[in-house]
Amino acid sequence: MELSQTPHNALFNEEKLAELHQIASGNKDFLKKIAETYIRQFEAKFPELRRMVLERNHEQIEQLAHLLKGASYSVGLDETAARFHQLEVAGETNETENLEPILDDIEADMRRFDQEWEARLNALS
Repeated sequence: MELSQTPHNALFNEEKLAELHQIASGNKDFLKKIAETYIRQFEAKFPELRRMVLERNHEQIEQLAHLLKGASYSVGLDETAARFHQLEVAGETNETENLEPILDDIEADMRRFDQEWEARLNALS
């Protein structure tokens, strides 16, 4: 199974965004709520994930990464989800060294998400 169908350097899976836009019938308030829900979940769980990486708690790394992977896929962040998948596998296999660069990449993705979400959905209108 291929984890990501998003071109390199593209933040969003355009097909998933189009699907979300269609499900919402273009309702921007609904789409904004989807984004806000994702951001809230990320802000609640990502600091805990970072802490578990520092503590090398492989079970919690696996669980938190799995949760955030699914949430990321749901908003079309395939590359971010793939990064969470890397963390999930690291937790499963108890290979918890050198995960900080992945966390840093995820944080960079989230900064882009904040900037690009609305613009990408507006382009679909």
